[in-house]
Amino acid sequence: MSEHGHVTGGRVGLTIGALGVVFGDIGTSPLYAFRESLAGEHNLVVSEANVLGVLSLMFWSLIIVITIKYLLIVMRADNNGEGGILALGALVTGGGRRNRVLVLLALFGTALLYGDGMITPAISVLSAVEGVGVAAPSVEHWVVPIVVIILVVLFSVQRRGTETIGRFFGPVMLVWFTVLTVLGANELATEPRVLEALNPWFATQFFIDNGGKGFLVLGSVFLVVTGGEALYADMGHFGRSPIQRGWFFLVLPALVINYLGQGALLLNHPEAIENPFFLLAPEWAHWPLIVLATGATVIASQALITGAFSLTVQAVNLGYLPRLKTVQTSPGHRGQVYVPSVNWFLLAACLTLVLTFQSSTRLAAAYGVAVTLTMIITTVLLAAVARQRWGWSTIRIVAITTPLFILDAAFVIANLFKVPSGGWIPLMIGLLGFTIFATWGTGRKLLTARVARAGLTIERFLADLSKNPPMRHPGTGVYLHRTPGQIPPALLSNIRHNSSLHETVVFVSVTTDDRAHVNRAERDHLTHHGMGFHSLEMRYGFTDPTDLAGDLANLLVEGLTFDPEHTTYFLGRERISVTDRPGMAPWREYLFAFMFRNAGDPAAYFDLPPNRSVDIGTHVDI
Repeated sequence: MSEHGHVTGGRVGLTIGALGVVFGDIGTSPLYAFRESLAGEHNLVVSEANVLGVLSLMFWSLIIVITIKYLLIVMRADNNGEGGILALGALVTGGGRRNRVLVLLALFGTALLYGDGMITPAISVLSAVEGVGVAAPSVEHWVVPIVVIILVVLFSVQRRGTETIGRFFGPVMLVWFTVLTVLGANELATEPRVLEALNPWFATQFFIDNGGKGFLVLGSVFLVVTGGEALYADMGHFGRSPIQRGWFFLVLPALVINYLGQGALLLNHPEAIENPFFLLAPEWAHWPLIVLATGATVIASQALITGAFSLTVQAVNLGYLPRLKTVQTSPGHRGQVYVPSVNWFLLAACLTLVLTFQSSTRLAAAYGVAVTLTMIITTVLLAAVARQRWGWSTIRIVAITTPLFILDAAFVIANLFKVPSGGWIPLMIGLLGFTIFATWGTGRKLLTARVARAGLTIERFLADLSKNPPMRHPGTGVYLHRTPGQIPPALLSNIRHNSSLHETVVFVSVTTDDRAHVNRAERDHLTHHGMGFHSLEMRYGFTDPTDLAGDLANLLVEGLTFDPEHTTYFLGRERISVTDRPGMAPWREYLFAFMFRNAGDPAAYFDLPPNRSVDIGTHVDI
């Protein structure tokens, strides 16, 4: 095969893989979006004006929010290939008060996405399995148990990794979008006048006719774009180009044609509003369509699950979450990871939601609040990045982001009316997550300051050591320390108790850059202090795996080796006591101390050999 053939095949493979991971959420919205917009809590009359008005709102939401905002603008703001609101926040430069507020907004938006990650699998799978009520009403009571089984299986296979899942899910979604197109086109051919809905005037007329109630319908219309933020968060798994190709050549046409087909069906059969998606199909196709839709909704959940994994790794590496066990699932794509604790938390939350709400209509009341807030935060961060990173003029920023902000704000306001009927759930998760992020980030800085204040500089230590040299024994002692330029407390404790040190002592500090990836050539910076002492700064991107032992073993520095058989790693284990000293509020200090005690093993996090690692405890008051 020619080189061109290999490149083309790779592009097609990545695009199909992206179908199976990135577009699942937005691709299954036809199952419930139209029904909820007309017959949900708003209970509008299924008239020609309302059908065309809602269709027009859906079409232009897809064009403005997904196509223009995310695909053409926001996805340009990648952090070395990584996407997501946390990566976007990391692009905000400087330490001024305004930028600190923007970073906090990014953290809040990230926390809200966990709430969305709980609801998406529950509502998507429920809406598909509810098709059983159309094909066989007598077995409708089996819907919830079937959904529970499907969700348990879905989360159980996550450990196999995005690449494996995408390879299986991609072809299924290719069939799904093809079926969406065929079902919609077949009905559209019988009622082509529904194409008038592409005229934005019908959206305007809808608001005029329905007033405040029409505005609240935006809360349900928003369901057609709920996968936008997950689409951006998953960019690091496949890259920008495969996602854009998949959207323009397949996903967008399939969604538009299917929504138009549902509209055409409702113009002739208003009673079909009970379940317009499944009623697009002939009766003989109901069961095959239920099976396919269930598979598609399982895949829809994948976009949010993988997005939650990516965001978690970014939050840990940026210092906003304690260390969590992370499994790299692909040797070729750094962004493809699996976080077991997040996976099982999301499963428990999804099962709780399914058993509590028991129908997609009731669950739709809780859906959208978190995502709309995340989307408006993305627009605010985008404006900051456009000014700081892209050098856009104020006029250009205002001209492009103001219309997006107004539309986002309209969606937010319409969705806020869902808060009493279930929208408070993702908000509560978001506030809880934000509290954890902010507390851990502030607590780490406070802990570092306390340790540094009581610390000893390397220069002073070596001056004292030259006067009273201890015994030295063969090998290399590596001391991990968060404060470059100072002696780790673990070394002071070690020399105090053992009166002996290795011939070679290396102080290693691990720094997370605000870039997604740091090239290996830029990763290490070594300083020689004499007397066998060295300082080594290891710099990683916030999505890079931290294989510290492997990186040190491959480090080529004259006179310095990290032989695995003769290298011992010393890690400080701070024991934190909460005091009345200035810092955080007492309840936040207790929360930080609890998280610190239960954080993951640093030896495992840095991939250090357990039989060559030694923990040395120190006491710190905060």
